Amino acid sequence: MWPPSVRLTTLSAVLGLLLLAGAGSGAAAHRYWPRSPVALGVRVIDRRFPDGEPAAAWLAGRRAAAGARTVRFRHDHQLFEATFAEAGIALDVEATLAAAEKIGHEGSTWHRLREAERARRGEIEVAPVWTFDEARARALLATFAPALEVAPVDAHLDLTEHTRSPDQPGHALDIDASLARLKAASHEDEETIELVVHHVPATVTLEQLTDVNIEKVVSAYETTFSLFGTGAGRAVNIRNAARHLDGLVLSRGQTVSFNDVVGPRTRDRGFALAPEIQGDEMQLGYGGGTCQASTTLYAAALFGALEIVERQSHSRPSHYTQMGLDATVSYPLTDLKIRNTLPYPVLVHAFFPRPTLLRIELLGGDPVARVDYIYGVGATEDFVRRVEVRETLAAGQRILHQKGIQGFDVTSVVRLHYLDGREDERRYFSGYRPAPEIYWVAPGYDLAELPPLPEHATTDQAATARASNDGVGG
Repeated sequence: MWPPSVRLTTLSAVLGLLLLAGAGSGAAAHRYWPRSPVALGVRVIDRRFPDGEPAAAWLAGRRAAAGARTVRFRHDHQLFEATFAEAGIALDVEATLAAAEKIGHEGSTWHRLREAERARRGEIEVAPVWTFDEARARALLATFAPALEVAPVDAHLDLTEHTRSPDQPGHALDIDASLARLKAASHEDEETIELVVHHVPATVTLEQLTDVNIEKVVSAYETTFSLFGTGAGRAVNIRNAARHLDGLVLSRGQTVSFNDVVGPRTRDRGFALAPEIQGDEMQLGYGGGTCQASTTLYAAALFGALEIVERQSHSRPSHYTQMGLDATVSYPLTDLKIRNTLPYPVLVHAFFPRPTLLRIELLGGDPVARVDYIYGVGATEDFVRRVEVRETLAAGQRILHQKGIQGFDVTSVVRLHYLDGREDERRYFSGYRPAPEIYWVAPGYDLAELPPLPEHATTDQAATARASNDGVGG
């Protein structure tokens, strides 16, 4: 045991050494201690926090740069590209700064000094925190949807060739699933997101075709047309439309659109120029005569007790059917839509028993009702005679360009006598506007030489005055 004086001397020496060691480590700590609020050298989005610039302001600037990053979306061979900003991805400045401020400022003294040293060497990069604007991202993905949509193809039965075409499923962009992938991504620059698509089954499958009883006729309707003169182009279009309709299957509860089935009426798709109603005058247009196919289908569906979802009458009565039984169509706005309310699938058979006769049969089962159709005219409107001067006509020449037609307000009544004893009645309105009688005359033509006004006609005073003035001036 050491004497007290020796022990006191030894303790003083140890304390002195500890004080010197503490002073040395304090000097080292002062030199290497993490800088506040962000340790020197900490990186975020490939850049170091600058020395001497407010960290929050600098990071806000990096937010704008991050918004210009690229994100790609891919499905098979299709590739789409957008910026982070367009995809609703943005740097969360506050959360990212909070993560950066933790470096070198948490844990033991030794841990803090070690992190500060690693940061100075550029070894620490803070993972950016992102915000996600789902509404903006959803709107962006919606712009990709049309390019990724492939419509399914229904199975088709060709009654002439006795062949069956199988159905082909389509696909469409699954926005919700694709949105989830985008949200879960790491958001690296030029990152690629694999888009998700879901299959869209055909409405009519090959298996369903076997359920159609083609030996039973539900209902049928016929209309006639001409093959000569202005009827030549109409005949082409009637046959083209019928070709698209033939073999169409309506499953139970299915709604079919005439415009969707027949498609655009263009030259490239085999349609010809033919007279069609434009305003109050007949003019040439592609697809003239297609309405005769829609009318024939409409009447067959009406007499088959199917539901007419959408139908519009022509602006004037049609010569090939009764008033109220016509159905005008014009791609893509004016449509005929029919829903199969029968207890079995129905097949449309459109064919030509004679070259000038279109017949549409609905096949599939026994009729469910006897259908009676009547119509009544509530009011009529006289037409006007319109005179137009044509510089190309020879002196004294006149041409009857268009016959006048009265206007009619027509109410149709459809009575359904169901075989199970039920009775139903449906009423609907058709408004036919008067069509003017149009004469083309040469400049200076004497209007007194025009034939007397036909029955139910009046003079279009404004048009006649214009014609007279033009004639004098010509």
